[in-house]
Amino acid sequence: MGAKEYDEDDVEVFRGDRGVLTGQSPSTPAASTEEEQTNEAPEAISTPTPSDSGGAVRTQAAPAPVGAYPHARREGDLLYLSGIGPRQAGTDAIPGGPVRDENGEPLDYDAGAQTRAVIENIKTILEAAGSSLDQIIDVTSFLINMDRDFKAYNEVYAEYFTPIQATRTTVEIRALPTPIAVELKVVARARPSD
Repeated sequence: MGAKEYDEDDVEVFRGDRGVLTGQSPSTPAASTEEEQTNEAPEAISTPTPSDSGGAVRTQAAPAPVGAYPHARREGDLLYLSGIGPRQAGTDAIPGGPVRDENGEPLDYDAGAQTRAVIENIKTILEAAGSSLDQIIDVTSFLINMDRDFKAYNEVYAEYFTPIQATRTTVEIRALPTPIAVELKVVARARPSD
C-alpha cells in the first residue's frame, strides 16, 4: 500500500465520549460556592498576549471549546473566530438535536435550529470581544450533509446575514468533532466602524 504519512494507530477519533450527548460537560465544573451559583450571565475572559495588537478571547457565556484553542483571536483590528457550533454554554445541549446517538447511530435533527444556535453563539463571542454580528466580513460554513441541510441552514443564515453582506464559503465535510451538523468560522472587525 505504501508508506504511511502518520502513525494511524496514534490518531484520536471522537466517539461521543466528551459528554455532549448526555448533557454533561467535563470542561464545565460544578459551582462550588454560593457566589458561583448565581444565575447572572458569565462575563468574558480576555487573555492578552505579549503583543499589544493581539490576544486570545475566551468567554464563559459561550460553549467551551472541545480542544486547546480560544473562542477567538484578535490580531490588529480583526477578530478570527474558531469554528463555532450550536452547543449551549454550561450544558452542551444541542438545539435541534444531535446528528447521532451515543452508539454512533444517525438521528433526525433540525439543521435550521442548529444554524440559529451557531449564529447566536458567534454573536455572544463577538460581543464578549467588543464587536457584533454586523462587523462580520467573511464566513466559512461547514455542513455534514449539504443535500439534506443546505436549505434550512441557508434560510436561517439569510435572516441574520442578508443585511450584513459578508462573503461566504459553504462546504460539506464528513463529520465534526461533536455530533452536530453545522459549524461556522468567521472573521470580523474588532471595533464597529464609525
